[in-house]
Amino acid sequence: MKKIIIFLILPILIIISQNIFADCVYGAKSKTSYVILNDHTIILKGGFGGDILIKSFSFFYPSSDVSVLKDSFCSYDSAVLYVDGETVDVNEIERLD
Repeated sequence: MKKIIIFLILPILIIISQNIFADCVYGAKSKTSYVILNDHTIILKGGFGGDILIKSFSFFYPSSDVSVLKDSFCSYDSAVLYVDGETVDVNEIERLD
């Protein structure tokens, strides 16, 4: 019986812990430029507030055309960026103050 309870509670605790540590940003559409750090990481710069570091499983290339679709979003959010004609989901974000 204890094993069944543990297997039922464990997934709930994992989901809650991911949401607790999810970072959120606001005002992303005000960013005026971006810098591609590597194939999966980009920094949004300019505008008001600090820069925003975004990590994704999608690829960013030096020739990529990047647009911000959502003004506010959190880690693991979907359809945040529009890159080279495709929507891009976010895995991790970090505010760089």
